[in-house]
Amino acid sequence: MKKHILTVVLISGLVCSSLASCTLETYESTTPRSANWSVSTPTNAPNNNVQSVDTPQAAVDNNVQQVQQQQQSAPAQQQTPQAEQPQAQQQQEAPAQTQQVNTAQPPKADPPEVTASPAQQAAAANNYSEYVPVAKNIMQSLDRLDNIAGGFYVSLDPNTSIQDGGQTYSKVIDNRFSTVNDVINYVNTIICGDLIYKYSGLYSGDSPTFKEFGGELYYLNESRNCGFGYQGDPTITSVSGGSFSFTVPIATGSGVKTFSVNAVNDGGTWKACSYSYT
Repeated sequence: MKKHILTVVLISGLVCSSLASCTLETYESTTPRSANWSVSTPTNAPNNNVQSVDTPQAAVDNNVQQVQQQQQSAPAQQQTPQAEQPQAQQQQEAPAQTQQVNTAQPPKADPPEVTASPAQQAAAANNYSEYVPVAKNIMQSLDRLDNIAGGFYVSLDPNTSIQDGGQTYSKVIDNRFSTVNDVINYVNTIICGDLIYKYSGLYSGDSPTFKEFGGELYYLNESRNCGFGYQGDPTITSVSGGSFSFTVPIATGSGVKTFSVNAVNDGGTWKACSYSYT
């Protein structure tokens, strides 16, 4: 009986061992993919962790290398601006020097000095410009009066003449003059003082320029040297109260001379009272 039991036990053990080996082979033959998949996860995880840990270290190493490279290149960079600075200054100074060369011009020669006459200097210093039109008016009046005294600027009737003391007088048909008094009044509106005597021959004396015959006015019909050949504008030389003086160049038979005139305000009218030549 015991033999049968042992035999059964042995058989059972063999059966079990055979089954176990079969089961193990079946498991190994059917699970390599899943085993590899399930095992790959933990197997690769440490590698990934190692890589993730190594990556910051690599970044740190790279940063250290960059810092070292920057420290090595820093002196060169610091030296480069110092070396290039003179060149930059030369480049900046070069346009300025060029501009100075371009803008440099030779000094201009001073214009020649023109020395004004004492009369012109006095007029410029005192600003007598308001008297210039008055002086021009006096010049025109004097020239007209002198031409009348010389045989011009009077309208005559040449067909009506009278002989008097060997001189010929022609009848006056000028609207300005009908009598000797008209001539006197005309003269007195232009001149005064010493010039009244100078031009009194127009209406008085043995052979006056104007003379009445039979209540009609006649004019001595002969030409005489007269008139003023003005050669420019007047220059005011002095002003004092109701009088002033001016000069103007005139042409004469002996060359250009200075014609000096003294004028006064006579009752609101500017008149020439004297003149002279120099």
